[in-house]
Amino acid sequence: MNRVVHQWLTIRRLFAANRAIAFAMVLSMMSCSVTVAQQAAKPDAFSTLIKPFFTQYCIKCHGSSKTKGEIALNALAGDLATGDDIVHWNSILDMLDFGEMPPIDEPQPKPEEVKAVKQWIESGMRDYIKNVSQEAPKTKARRLTNVEYQNTLSDLLGFELDLHDDLAPDPEHHYHFNNTAELMRIGPEQLNRYMDVARQAMRCAIVDPQKPEPYRLRREFSSLGTDKGLGQDEISVFGGARHFSNGIQVSGFPKYGEYRIRLSASGILPPGHDEVPLQLNMGEFQGGDHNEKASRNIATVYLTNNVDEPKIFEFSGRIENFPYSSELQSKGPDQGKLLDRMTLRLSVVYDDGTLNDGAHYAFVRQLGMPRAVVNWVELECPVTDVWPPKHHTDILFDSPLRDTDEQAYVREVLGRFMTRAYRRPALQKEVERFSQVYHLVRPSTQSLEEAMRETLAMVLVAPRFLYHTESDSATDEHYAMASRLSYFLWASMPDQELFELAARHELDDPLLIERQVLRMLADKKSKRFIEDFTLQWLSIRKLLTVPINKQLYPRFLYRVPIGETAGTEMGYRPSVRDYMMQETIGFVGHLIDQNLSVLNIVDSDFAVLNERLAIHYGVAGVKGMQMRPVSIKPEHHLGGLLTHGSVLIGNGTGTAPHPIYRAVWLREAILGDTVAAPPSNVPALSDSAGKSLEQALSIADLLAKHRTVESCKDCHFRLDPWGIPFEKYNAIGKYQPKVPKDGTRVSGYNKQQHVDLVGYQAYLDSINIVDVDATSGVPHGPQVDGLRDLKDHLLKQRRDDIAENVIRRLLTYGIGRHLTYHDRFAVEALSEENEVNDFGMRDIIVSICKSKVFRDRRQEKED
Repeated sequence: MNRVVHQWLTIRRLFAANRAIAFAMVLSMMSCSVTVAQQAAKPDAFSTLIKPFFTQYCIKCHGSSKTKGEIALNALAGDLATGDDIVHWNSILDMLDFGEMPPIDEPQPKPEEVKAVKQWIESGMRDYIKNVSQEAPKTKARRLTNVEYQNTLSDLLGFELDLHDDLAPDPEHHYHFNNTAELMRIGPEQLNRYMDVARQAMRCAIVDPQKPEPYRLRREFSSLGTDKGLGQDEISVFGGARHFSNGIQVSGFPKYGEYRIRLSASGILPPGHDEVPLQLNMGEFQGGDHNEKASRNIATVYLTNNVDEPKIFEFSGRIENFPYSSELQSKGPDQGKLLDRMTLRLSVVYDDGTLNDGAHYAFVRQLGMPRAVVNWVELECPVTDVWPPKHHTDILFDSPLRDTDEQAYVREVLGRFMTRAYRRPALQKEVERFSQVYHLVRPSTQSLEEAMRETLAMVLVAPRFLYHTESDSATDEHYAMASRLSYFLWASMPDQELFELAARHELDDPLLIERQVLRMLADKKSKRFIEDFTLQWLSIRKLLTVPINKQLYPRFLYRVPIGETAGTEMGYRPSVRDYMMQETIGFVGHLIDQNLSVLNIVDSDFAVLNERLAIHYGVAGVKGMQMRPVSIKPEHHLGGLLTHGSVLIGNGTGTAPHPIYRAVWLREAILGDTVAAPPSNVPALSDSAGKSLEQALSIADLLAKHRTVESCKDCHFRLDPWGIPFEKYNAIGKYQPKVPKDGTRVSGYNKQQHVDLVGYQAYLDSINIVDVDATSGVPHGPQVDGLRDLKDHLLKQRRDDIAENVIRRLLTYGIGRHLTYHDRFAVEALSEENEVNDFGMRDIIVSICKSKVFRDRRQEKED
């Protein structure tokens, strides 16, 4: 339902209650419509309306001698139908919509003047876009992103392969998506990597005919030692017996195949604890040097059963995904040979924020926390319960042709595989081309399996696999739609149901599309989309790279206690920063799953927390390490994305908050503005207050000085008011309403001086005596004091801007291209359609997938 229809329905309801009021509203709407239509239709409106407006309010900064923003308004053509300056007109409309021009210290136009100018521009743009939309759109080729490539290859082959380290990194552009044609290109070096990965993948997918003898390892653990504190079968937060502290050593394992790990485990649950989080991790040989090695997590199991009821848990995956060490043997029967070794590590990853307090191995502390009891562990690889495995027979299926007509069998194998790899029916000439590749390869190989590995590897480096189907002329609308849906909502290829719908030409039915979208969002594969979309939209990966000041915040990260890497973050354990990433991804996922309003991104009555995060934020009563939605209260100073640690830390220095970074994040990620990078000749805003313990932690005085510099003040007047309300949240994302007096030397944690971390906190409380000033005047808005006021202002005055921004972000990610002025009114229509239901996140995704701009494969427009 669009806005006009909504208005007329409102009037009809009012007629029943008060005919006089309703009649007045009708006259008002008709009068407004006639005035706008007459004004837009006047041929001289540019001279009588637009030019005087520009002269009075804009030419001072955007004239011929002074062209801020690279727009000279006096040079604009008044005929939008030519399209010559259409991009500039679109930018002007954006600035008027955002209400940021003219600057607050310049004369301001009346609201009716702004409205008239906006309506004239919109009318001209609508006419121009309507005319050019009849021209044949241009489609651009874009390759799969690394996320899409890995997911596609995993879904195609039927098992997960971790390929990120084998591929060249995708480019990153803060607050933008990398799945566009401009960024997703292929160079020679990249193609070589694709070839290596393809061969590795097919080596994993197609096995040798002879069934191998599995590698098996079993370790059993006794309860000896409980009289001294911990049994040899117990694992505490800080480790356990040597075989748990150093891990279980694995050597002589195969390089390919599915592994299976089984273990018998239970939990010791002290009062107040309901579960023990036991993490399995495997990677390079650990040894006893306490230095962290490359590894990969397998899973985390949450033990709720006690020691009298041990349970068996089973995990499986691909052995190829784990890094291993190769060491030259200096003695014994294998002297001079390389021995491949890995470490399987079991760890209790409970964290209440006190892990850095006192002695790491104090028995008293270990016994007061949840512990795991592990009776035995088994590792088997490869799993040969069924041989050849299903992923092999899905490719090399049984057929009498294999023995009677090998070339015909190869064509049949290629046809099936290529149809799924290309995401549309393979053409006969394409099958024949790779059949010839097989014919060339076969004489130099020992078996059909070996020849097919190489042939299918060549399929996986073909453009039809590496690129999206929109640019493929052999892909009809229905298969293109199947791919567009799957790469939007799963970041991967279509499944069998989508393929079948495409084959029946049914993917043009809006109701069917809606059912498919809801099905796909309910599938666990949608988590791939939610994570990839959220990380890029909000630009929160930088959270993991901010150097946290460990002197000021000694409790924040659990660090390696000894060894060459002492003082560094524990690499194999999830940290509070990891949980903050999960918090943000889980928050967006919860909005979609529950179809909550997108306006929750500004403020919400829930947060996604576990015990570690809840303690960090000061929310009592949350137990356990599993992330879940938790109700919050006003005194928690949480709600929405603005108070997420991922945002606050990622846009700080690690020692102090940074209002400019946070302001840029708010304007880009939440309001949808584009904040230009500072010119190269502008002096940098010093971060010294955020790096030195001897200076105050506020940089408000530095911002004030920057606003007095001519080359800085324009940007700072537009940015500072949005960033200063964040000032009551410190560098590690905690609410901190008081700071030391200016010039106070802040001491880091010192054991001799503070005794313990409780003493250090008491010291901080004694010097944090000055109320943080978080007041600012929002441009063209009210005075706000802190985030509470800012949230209220955003939800009252920028509600539509926030919703439209989320719609633009989802649409941009979904169609894989930047939006232009061509899409302006399509986005507005989507916004009006979803406003009726308060901008439900899932509703928005459904409406996007049903929209013309999403369904039209030939969507790429030239500006």
